[in-house]
Amino acid sequence: MKRYFLALLFASLSMITVNSLAVDMDETMAARITKQLNATGRNQYDNIKDAGRKPIEVARFFGVENGMTVLDMATGGGYNAEILSAAVGPKGIVYAQNSHLVLRLLNGAHHKAILARLDEDRLANVRYIVVNAKDMPFQHSIDLVFWAFNLHDVYNSGGEKAALNDLRAMRLALKPGGVMAISDHIGVAGNDNEALHRIETATIVDLLNKAGFVIEAKSNLLANPDDDHSQSIYTDGLRYHTDRILVRARRPM
Repeated sequence: MKRYFLALLFASLSMITVNSLAVDMDETMAARITKQLNATGRNQYDNIKDAGRKPIEVARFFGVENGMTVLDMATGGGYNAEILSAAVGPKGIVYAQNSHLVLRLLNGAHHKAILARLDEDRLANVRYIVVNAKDMPFQHSIDLVFWAFNLHDVYNSGGEKAALNDLRAMRLALKPGGVMAISDHIGVAGNDNEALHRIETATIVDLLNKAGFVIEAKSNLLANPDDDHSQSIYTDGLRYHTDRILVRARRPM
């Protein structure tokens, strides 16, 4: 009986230690992100996005952890790459990916923006790559793929085939058990979601399932009940504050 009691006591103390460590690590990650939000050298539009993006809460929902290797798909000007850089800490790595389209889109504005963000090794753990999804060099080496507000563009312009091709490339990049993190602007059936730059949540889920992922959770963390889904995401007063969905999926072991 005494041995049994001591074993239970040891197990309880071990659980407390592990839980405390997890809380400490989470608080450290939040502190790093908060510090980065106030860092010099960020893009001129970053502060406008911060409140609506809830970067700390989003990182927690997707399970970003210290030391991870993360792939930020369609990084654009690098807003999320900078947040992820802080989230994974100096022992982690962030690969910030843009397709070749970014070199000519808006006269290369996004490409120039991320180069400026990374100038003089400002984010030392970020590696910027310009490569189309199907040509990425990763194979079972990424802990988490972060794809924010871009799936709708791929799906609306290229259809299901294009979206699945990209998702399967990301699945190949992920380690078994790795996380696929998607956020996008919510669209509804009957609307011209292509023109509005939106996508139905059911479509996201269907695409993930067809690409071989297992859905773990959805979140309305970035919801906006005042968005009736009938306007373009670029509408004045709505931009950066659309009704958005977060979907966390996983590559099976």
